[in-house]
Amino acid sequence: MSPFPTDMIPNILCRLPVKTLLRFKCVSKPWGSLIDASHFVKSHLHQSLKTNNNVKLFLDNGAEIDDNAYAVDFDSLNNLVQFPRPFTAEITKYRSRIIGSYNGLLAVYHREEGIALWNPSTRKCHYLPALDEDISMDHDTIPGYNYDNSTILGFGYDKITEDYKVVKMLRSKTQNCFKVTIYSQKSNTWRRIKDCPYDIPINYNDGAYVNNAIHWVGDEILSGRNVIFGLHLNTEEYLEVPEGKRSSEDKKCGAYYCEGFSYMNVGVLGGCLCVSRDFSSCPIEDHVNIWVMKEYGVKESWTELLYLSRNQWVTNIFHTRAVGYARDGNKVLLDDGGGQQPAWFNLEDESSHLLCIPGAPQLVSTIIYVESFVSVS
Repeated sequence: MSPFPTDMIPNILCRLPVKTLLRFKCVSKPWGSLIDASHFVKSHLHQSLKTNNNVKLFLDNGAEIDDNAYAVDFDSLNNLVQFPRPFTAEITKYRSRIIGSYNGLLAVYHREEGIALWNPSTRKCHYLPALDEDISMDHDTIPGYNYDNSTILGFGYDKITEDYKVVKMLRSKTQNCFKVTIYSQKSNTWRRIKDCPYDIPINYNDGAYVNNAIHWVGDEILSGRNVIFGLHLNTEEYLEVPEGKRSSEDKKCGAYYCEGFSYMNVGVLGGCLCVSRDFSSCPIEDHVNIWVMKEYGVKESWTELLYLSRNQWVTNIFHTRAVGYARDGNKVLLDDGGGQQPAWFNLEDESSHLLCIPGAPQLVSTIIYVESFVSVS
C-alpha cells in the first residue's frame, strides 16, 4: 500500500470541527504546528463559511444571574454545550452582553469591567485596555442593567487592513455629542476619532456590521430626522443609508394611511442589512415590519420581509430583531434582546413557534457565530 500523501492532510483537517482539531493538536507536534499556523486558520474559516458548516447559535441568558454561556448547532439545535463567560455575574453587579460576532470572535461588554474579545470555540479571551481617563470621566452614564442611550457599541472587521475593531460612543456630559473611540486589535489600543454627527435617543441593540461599516439607528441632530447611519471602519467616515419606500404596496394592517413609523433595530440577515420599522401609531393595529436591503447602498433594493402584529405575535414585537434564516430559508429566528423567549417566524404561512432548547435558559438573547481558530489578540 502506498503511503498516504501528507499534502492531503491540511485539506482534510480544515473540514473538521474545532473541538476535534483541538484534540488532534495533541497527536504530534507537526500537527499542532499545522493547526496553529495562520494559513490553516484562514483555510479552516474559509471552508466553514463556504459550506455553512460549524455554525453555532449562541444563547445569552437574559433573565438570570448565570456565569455560563450556552451554544447549540444552529441547523439542528442539538449538541448543547456550556462554557464559562469572560465576565462573572453577581446579583449586585451588571451582567455582560454580546455586542457582535464575526469570524468566530465575539465582543463582550460589561458595564463596569470593560470589553473583551472572546473565541468560545478555543475558550481564549483577550481583555481590552481601558479608555483614557479624560474620555471616560466625561461619560454621561445612565443607571441600568442593559442597553442605554449613553453608551453605544459595535464590533466589526476592517477587511482592508484585516483588523478586528470595536467602536464605543460615549455621550458627553459637557458637550451635546457622542465622543467616539475605536479599538484596533492589531495595535491593542483605543484611538479617538471624530464625534458622531447623529443623536441616538433610543438604543435597543448594538451596531450591525455590513459592508465594512457598523450601523445604528439615530436622529439628525439639527432636523431630528430618523435615519440609519454607519461608520466605515477603514475611512472612519460616517455615512447615511438611503431610505426605502415609506409604505408597503400591500398594507396588511388595513389602514388607508399608515406611513408614520420610526426605525427601531438595525441588524444583519443573510449578510444583508435589515431594519425593523415601528408602527405603534397605526390607527388599526400596532405592528412592526422588517425590511431587508438586498443590495447594499441601493435604495430600490429595500424589500419588506415580514409583518408582525402585537396581537398575533408571540413575544415583545417592539424590541424585535432578526437573528438569522434557517438553512432552508423558509424561517427567520427573531428575538427581543433577552427579555422574552426567541421565536421562529415562518415566511410561507406566517406561523410562529417559540425556540425551545432542552437544558438551556429560555429567556435568551441569541447571536450566530461560526466556529474558528481566529486569535483574540
